[in-house]
Amino acid sequence: MAPRVGPRVAPLPASPRQSGGRGRVQGRGGLVGLGFVALLCGCPHHASSSAGGEGGVDAAPQADAAVPGDPRVEELWTRAKEGEADDLARLADREGSAGLEERAKDPAYRLTALRAVGFVRALDPLPWLADAATNGTDPEADAALASAAQLASEPRRSVDPEDALELRQGCDTLLALAKDTKRPRARRVGALRVIRMLDDRGCAKPGDVPTDLDDK
Repeated sequence: MAPRVGPRVAPLPASPRQSGGRGRVQGRGGLVGLGFVALLCGCPHHASSSAGGEGGVDAAPQADAAVPGDPRVEELWTRAKEGEADDLARLADREGSAGLEERAKDPAYRLTALRAVGFVRALDPLPWLADAATNGTDPEADAALASAAQLASEPRRSVDPEDALELRQGCDTLLALAKDTKRPRARRVGALRVIRMLDDRGCAKPGDVPTDLDDK
């Protein structure tokens, strides 16, 4: 007997769940399964477990563990705290002005960094030193002005033009400090000393330099 041919029925369009290779959901069992999945997705406990669970696709990235410092570098910092010139010079050679300024954000190392930066043999830390001389504690201001004078005493180098911006910023801050009569005299004198040491580099115009600090 020939097979019975009924009217053709157009196929249903594929649902989003059917596309993507998951197969069709058929019959009442499929509907129950969909309802169970929807229930799990709406459950706060399940959502949080999926988002933060170990190995989950959507798990939040874990913060990197703190990496301990190089013991050799930490030893340099420890030794330099004693204030010996050789130790300060070795620290400056290892860290550079940027590394010293970064570590100086920790109050425990600030004074050591201010002392060591005088050995970097460049003028790029001058703005930082001028700011410390203006706003730091008395010991910090003393260390900053001593290091600034030490840098100013270095012979001029061919790379000095690269530090022109820092030189200008540092000199302007030092000049403001030297002219501020409300500041401690010791700080004003120290700032004026550095300005005059940098006179050949155009640190300040002669007419702008205060004269009330000169010995009479």
